[in-house]
Amino acid sequence: MAAVESQSRGKEEDAVATWWTTADLRRIEWKIALATPEPERLFDGVPLADLAIEIKPGKSFDRNTTLTAPADGALPVMTGSGLAGRPITRWMIETPTSSVAEAGDLLIAVVGERANARVAEKRSIIDSGVYRVRLAEPHLTKMVAAFLNGQPGYGLRNILLFGNVIPRVSLKDLGQMRIPESVLRRDAPDGPLEPLAERLERLLWSK
Repeated sequence: MAAVESQSRGKEEDAVATWWTTADLRRIEWKIALATPEPERLFDGVPLADLAIEIKPGKSFDRNTTLTAPADGALPVMTGSGLAGRPITRWMIETPTSSVAEAGDLLIAVVGERANARVAEKRSIIDSGVYRVRLAEPHLTKMVAAFLNGQPGYGLRNILLFGNVIPRVSLKDLGQMRIPESVLRRDAPDGPLEPLAERLERLLWSK
């Protein structure tokens, strides 16, 4: 627990003096104005779309065509639950219509409050619950994943979510998500790439 705590500490923000604020809604969207008293900070950095060669969603597929165990020539199927750390349970033979992620691609969950960003470890087929992001500079992939899984990225994603029942982030909003310059200048992430909640849960069940 001490090791997880030491990796999770960051600069704390000063408390806001009052519970109210004013905003010019002619210049900014209401959901952003309500999210933070300093909305201009959300526009610092580089849009993810400017860093990427391609941002694409995966595709739906007939689950009856999947395999329930690894087989020669079959690729693992990465879903939103897989990005959340659950084991891979399906494999598929690649077809011309398959949506495929290559090793090193950034995978981001479409649904849910947490980005659950992962760097693909191997060639995989992705379903419609996953966005595939291929960066122009592959060495930045781990830094971007760590940012999205951290508290600043979590807060920014929550501002962009829509949907009354199932929260999801749109392809357009994902592309507009700003990655701070300080993140892109790092040689390596400061800590683990996994979200804090997942590390704590794994620690809990390992004892």
